[in-house]
Amino acid sequence: MNKINIIIFEKKSVRFFNFTISKIVFYFIIIAFLFSIISTIYFVFFNSRYLLAKQKISVLAFENKKLKEDLTIVKSQLDTLNSKLKELAELDAQIRIAANLELMPKDLRAMGYGGASENELLASVDNLIERAKLQEKSFRELKRFLEQQTQLINHTPSIWPVAGFISSGYGYRKSPISNRKEFHEGLDIVAPAGTPIRATADGRVRSAGYKPGWGRYIEIDHGFGYITFYAHCQTIKVRVGDKVRRGDIIATVGKTGSATGNHLHYGIKVADNWVNPLNYIVTESALP
Repeated sequence: MNKINIIIFEKKSVRFFNFTISKIVFYFIIIAFLFSIISTIYFVFFNSRYLLAKQKISVLAFENKKLKEDLTIVKSQLDTLNSKLKELAELDAQIRIAANLELMPKDLRAMGYGGASENELLASVDNLIERAKLQEKSFRELKRFLEQQTQLINHTPSIWPVAGFISSGYGYRKSPISNRKEFHEGLDIVAPAGTPIRATADGRVRSAGYKPGWGRYIEIDHGFGYITFYAHCQTIKVRVGDKVRRGDIIATVGKTGSATGNHLHYGIKVADNWVNPLNYIVTESALP
């Protein structure tokens, strides 16, 4: 049988429709229907993938644009940082020259920098970090040096120990006691009895007490090779081992020991050698 009979029933009008078609036509209709369904599914699927791909490309394009903008900002910030590091390196060099210190190697002070690509920017970041570390190390060295210099300044005798006037200077003189020529190791500063005597720099009391000839005396070790000596005192206000600061009252003027009148004998030793105290007094007058 090469024919197919198709009956369609219409419920509403209670009618029947009868069609007779050949099997070939029926199969053709079925194949066409299936092809139409498959084509529709294929179109919907690949069209969806196209739309998703297009949307993803759009997102990537936006992100790429944003990344370029961010890279531009980063490049600007790196340029600013590079400029600041150059200024710090110049300041570092100026301080080192003024302090008579060795400069950092030139190749380290001027390490390469540049480029706008991502890889070049990453290399620049690593470079700037390394330079910043070197600069930090250099400033730490300068800080230690300045602290040492501050310590040296604080421990270097530099003020008048008492308010008064010089009756005898450093060097050879005729002794008021023996009336013979002798070397005077310090300064004799005349002042009324009881006038405060002050430490001329930071240090520690090395010895204090009474010595024949010198009377009541104090010896202060300031470190860095400096020692100061105060003799003929009336009273002593410190003990051995006490720490003193520049300007602290350590004794009062008197005439103990071999002294013809109230005065302070003030001496300075540098590397265990007596030196002229006037070379270490930076204030203009012995008066307060």
